[in-house]
Amino acid sequence: MSLFNFAVRFARTIGLCLAGTLLGSCGTDRVNPAPPEEHIPEVEAPAEASGVRSEDISVLGSVVLERNRPVEGSSDTIIYTPAEEPKKVPVLTNCTPQFQINSATNPFLAGMPNNTTIAYPNSSDRAPRNAPTQVMPTDTACLQAGTALYFKVDGRITFDAQAGQESNADGIGAKVVKHTLGNVNKIAMTTAPINSLIGIFLDAAVPSQKPSMPASLDFGTAEKRNFKTLAPALGQIFFIGDGKDSSGTMQAFVVPQGATRLYVAIMDEYEWNNNVGRFTVTTSWLKP
Repeated sequence: MSLFNFAVRFARTIGLCLAGTLLGSCGTDRVNPAPPEEHIPEVEAPAEASGVRSEDISVLGSVVLERNRPVEGSSDTIIYTPAEEPKKVPVLTNCTPQFQINSATNPFLAGMPNNTTIAYPNSSDRAPRNAPTQVMPTDTACLQAGTALYFKVDGRITFDAQAGQESNADGIGAKVVKHTLGNVNKIAMTTAPINSLIGIFLDAAVPSQKPSMPASLDFGTAEKRNFKTLAPALGQIFFIGDGKDSSGTMQAFVVPQGATRLYVAIMDEYEWNNNVGRFTVTTSWLKP
């Protein structure tokens, strides 16, 4: 081997050893040290907004549910068409302002006098505290027989204060319920998902004084709730939900003959008084 070749090979060996030293190995059994554990800094939770009232508020998951909060900016001149699918429904004109629907509203107290009480095993629901909300139209033509009404609904509620029990106005589809006391005050019970928005048409009479009671309706399956048009009778509790079918098209609810009042409430099976949350509801129609 020439002196030149020896010098080249020696220099190459020294270079590889120096590189191996930096990498933790060069003729040695030493193991490379483990990389340091990843440190994820804790993110400080944002402070509660100063404008939110602390009284009568429950936090369920990431949803803040409030009761009895007035609606600001309510209007009866808004024209509503879903922006995401404008071709699926005609232009609608609001026939009511926005209404707050408290989750503690028992549909079986609709149209009943003050102090009417429905007793349950642990507590009672009483009018007007737990009475459903009467949707008062700004135009009486909205309640003419045969008129098709449409509902715009927002909000979330829960049937108790436990996490995971909240839902939107369609309710919890996996928990379909009936009223444990059955028909009350000549108002026919229904079958529907708990937490869902429901309605009832009445005439001017006190429901409990009616000579007869209509049949109960059943909205226990997704197919039964996926109607295009619904024509409930007086005194029948009917499913409203978010007011749209599975394709996002607004559903039509036909006013029955003799109706003078429309009430909306929340679906539960007993003791509405411990529910939490609210819905915001606007009723619309196709104004000629």
